Amino acid sequence: MSISKGRSALVGALVVFATALFAQGAQASITPTLTLDQSAGTQAGAYQNLGMNMSFSPSSTLAVLNDSPKDLTIILPPGLLANATINGGQCLQETTLDDNCQVGSGTVTALAAGIVPVPTSVTFDLVAPPAPGDLAGLAVNSNGTQIGSTAGIVVRPSGDPNGVGVTINLLLPNSLDGAPINITQINSTFDQLRYPTTCPSTPASVQVSVDSYSDSTVHNINAPLSVTGCSTLPYAPKATVSAVKDSADRVVAVTTGVTQASNEAPTKNLSLSFPDAALGVNLAAVRLLCINVSSSCTPVGTATATSPLYPTPLTANAYLTGTPLGPELELVFPAPFPLKLIGTVALATKNAVFTGLPDIPLTNLRLVLNGGPNGMFLTNCNPGNGSADASSTDQNGDKSVSAVIPYQISGCPSASFTGVTVHKPPLPDAVPTLTTPALVGANTNHPALTFRISVRKSAAKLTQVSLKLTPGISFVGQKVGKHIKIAGVTVAGAKVRSLAIVHGRLVIRLKSPASSFRVSLSSVLRFSGPVTAAATAHKKIRVTLSVLTLNTKHQRHTLTKQFILQ
Repeated sequence: MSISKGRSALVGALVVFATALFAQGAQASITPTLTLDQSAGTQAGAYQNLGMNMSFSPSSTLAVLNDSPKDLTIILPPGLLANATINGGQCLQETTLDDNCQVGSGTVTALAAGIVPVPTSVTFDLVAPPAPGDLAGLAVNSNGTQIGSTAGIVVRPSGDPNGVGVTINLLLPNSLDGAPINITQINSTFDQLRYPTTCPSTPASVQVSVDSYSDSTVHNINAPLSVTGCSTLPYAPKATVSAVKDSADRVVAVTTGVTQASNEAPTKNLSLSFPDAALGVNLAAVRLLCINVSSSCTPVGTATATSPLYPTPLTANAYLTGTPLGPELELVFPAPFPLKLIGTVALATKNAVFTGLPDIPLTNLRLVLNGGPNGMFLTNCNPGNGSADASSTDQNGDKSVSAVIPYQISGCPSASFTGVTVHKPPLPDAVPTLTTPALVGANTNHPALTFRISVRKSAAKLTQVSLKLTPGISFVGQKVGKHIKIAGVTVAGAKVRSLAIVHGRLVIRLKSPASSFRVSLSSVLRFSGPVTAAATAHKKIRVTLSVLTLNTKHQRHTLTKQFILQ
């Protein structure tokens, strides 16, 4: 049965039987159930499809005739996250349905006349947030027409009893084209959800809360989410520190940063201290302490966070909170990520410790503590350089990284640097450029992608690139014995040491560092889902190519380009 015929049959049957069915006004109810389909995989930190199958069995014959689920809330556990960067983040600006913004599909089954089940195929599309503070909106699309109102996708704030994570709030309709319906089942698959990076012995659960049109009683159900392989995730955060002295006084602005690759486990606990005499604490900054953060509080700095799951960087103000004897540094992020990251501060040891950071991947977290009258650090430029101690632990708690980070205080006389020869700083390495990406032959059996990566000749050469494409275009290899053989990858201008597919990314390691080379991909590419359908129909699709580069100085850069699939 086609979607349009099924919809017509449902509406016709309901029009005939609606009066008889809804003449009774007695109380009715539903009994919901929830199961998960994790056949796509359970790897921690991976981007995988997740099936959610819900049924709303009537508690009585009367419920069949009179009732249908109404308010449906899906509570994803911490770390199970939606990707808001699809279609280059453009979906968050769309108020109408867009095939490039599909994030799932499924079947909604409703009863005609309380007797005949009529399944209707639907897709789930990411759209603009329906309310201020929402992360995004979710629209249910049936054959190009939205069913019901747009659902709000929200990020739960710090301190929420369910933890920091994503909640989806749907209002299910109980009528279709003016005729009553009784929804009995929703079988759905959400595409490319990013899995948590913690593997507790008792699995976290996907939770569902639902009431019905005839009964306001809220039913709460849940299903455990299996997560495996946490210990296999890489974890190699890199910390940086820089300091700049005010020209007119002793106050110092301090900038700290932590960078990670997008496929690494996020950090849960982070500690940073300045144990030497290069920096002292500006005790006058205690006057800026806020008991409760409000609009009247003066920030002592700012923070910026970049996530591969959101198209724009997140910014926060940093406040000094707590008490004079137990100060804290509080980073306050506004909606749609209403987070408060709180670090305990030890003034005597110049140490700050953040614990319980949320399971959200961040490729860059940068904290700037002000100079000027609101600065927290002082220096007498004796010495004019020092070192900071940084340590961190991953979300699963089984990997730790420690480092001693040397820094110089810019603005101090050169004679104040001990054991350091001061030279004119070199120009920073240029960020690599990604040029001329093109994907042709999309509607044939032999699609091909080409692009060029290059850096300036005086910059550090590249040793590795890691590629990711729009959901629906993936990389595949062929199993030969116990090994995976990857074919259809050509690199002109450099020699390939190895090829691998890791967490859905194609990783190309070079035999010798190179400054410029062209990559051509053919049989390694696979189309699926809406990309296949659009290519077959000769429709245009906006493709996003993300390239993570690594150079000989172990510096990473993420490059992104959008182009139209031909």
